Amino acid sequence: MKKTLIALAALAATGASFAQVTMYGVADVAVGAVDKKAGGLGLPSDKFQAIASNVLNNGNSRFGMKGSEELGGGLKANFNFEGGFSLATGATVGGSGQILGAPSGAVMGAESAAGTIPGTTLFSRTATVGLSGGFGSLDIGRQLTTSFFSVASWELTGTANYSVVANQFGFGGPGPRDNAAVRYSTPAMGGFNAGLMYVPEGDGIYGTAANPKGKYDLSIGYGAGPVVVSLATNKVDSGTEGTVLGGSYNFGVAKVALSYTTVKNGAGTKTTEGYSLGASMPMGAFTFTFDMAQDTISRAASSTDTNYLLEAKYALSKRTFVYGVYSFDGKGKAAEDVSGYALGLRHNF
Repeated sequence: MKKTLIALAALAATGASFAQVTMYGVADVAVGAVDKKAGGLGLPSDKFQAIASNVLNNGNSRFGMKGSEELGGGLKANFNFEGGFSLATGATVGGSGQILGAPSGAVMGAESAAGTIPGTTLFSRTATVGLSGGFGSLDIGRQLTTSFFSVASWELTGTANYSVVANQFGFGGPGPRDNAAVRYSTPAMGGFNAGLMYVPEGDGIYGTAANPKGKYDLSIGYGAGPVVVSLATNKVDSGTEGTVLGGSYNFGVAKVALSYTTVKNGAGTKTTEGYSLGASMPMGAFTFTFDMAQDTISRAASSTDTNYLLEAKYALSKRTFVYGVYSFDGKGKAAEDVSGYALGLRHNF
């Protein structure tokens, strides 16, 4: 053992390069209930219960590691591995759960149905390696989409699990993550930024085994001072196409956000079209948010599909906060109105 340590110390003394590795994670759990028995807001019953890695949580509990190595000339090699778990059971969590008001088969957090990962997968949330430098960054693997980052730049809850924007519109399409994706992000240029992601058809993530499809995802945004604006579009070859235009303005006493989303199927028919409008107000350690998202193309002939959210957060520190949320999932895609509440604690480590 001593010889090994001495050898490592000698190697370090020569100036050899080592990756800087960071361990991180989130622990999030809540208690609450819904008013419908049949899987309302993703819960198994309408009884008061512990809630973890669910629609009514601020986020999914997770663990991860990320690191980078200086290659010289400002170039870095990077990696990021991240998996999810439930604080209620300790079990690993993948692409499971239900989007509020979403079509049958969709999953919580707007995970791509094509890229859904079973809970037994260790790094179900992120598994990437890439390069970064003055040119921007290039990452390959399972990762968040360009459309996700576009929406996250202005969305008021920080893309919480209970975000009505995410749960109504699924980040402009099938969800926030894709498998086997290649994503390039530009550096910030005077407040402007852009991103491009492609899922190669050869990996068979979309389409069928006999006719696999590729997918692209593009975004352009601007953020400077109180203004954030972003446009994203994604499309599966001869398949679903989604577009999201959104932005926010910070007045100081409150931040207001507005967005418009449209999703079309492979035939070019709109399956989702709607808007979101909300405001967030900080008051000392508290932050209060009201948000609504309406899909005007309803699955129920008698009504549009409107979701509402009331959120209150109290910061205990920079990394820990208590949250309370009331969520209303309007009748439309779902068979009936569903509402629920939760009181939770989130710690980022």
